[in-house]
Amino acid sequence: MASNLKIRPLRAADEAAWQQLFSDYATFYKAKIPTDAVEAAFHGMLSADLTLRGWVAVINDKPIGLAHLVLHPSTWSLLPDAYLNDLFVDPTYRRHGVGRALLQEVVNTGHEEGWRKLYWKTASDNEAAQGLYRKVAAQTDWMTFEVKY
Repeated sequence: MASNLKIRPLRAADEAAWQQLFSDYATFYKAKIPTDAVEAAFHGMLSADLTLRGWVAVINDKPIGLAHLVLHPSTWSLLPDAYLNDLFVDPTYRRHGVGRALLQEVVNTGHEEGWRKLYWKTASDNEAAQGLYRKVAAQTDWMTFEVKY
């Protein structure tokens, strides 16, 4: 891992670099994300309500990776659950501990804030990510179903 790597909350000044990373992330998953949704996500992560949360991995204050989550109530507990919506590292910096550092920061935040659980999903063919995830979390037997509108 680069010795000058830092993980920190997303800042307003990160917008241009964050947009590029998020665009690269969408391209990786062959997703088209409407511009207004991208803008709403960015500004939502900067808002005070903390429902949407964002972190960036930076080297020399240049964002090279991102992590986003949605903090939400649970019907099973008084403690909130956190859904890791996005985790992405610029391909140039992969396999150097950046993804793990981002994920660990999110895990640590959950411990500090008292979340009930942190959970996420990934594509079944994203074996590189799954290798990291298995080091940090337990894989569940739950299947994902969705209705798109």
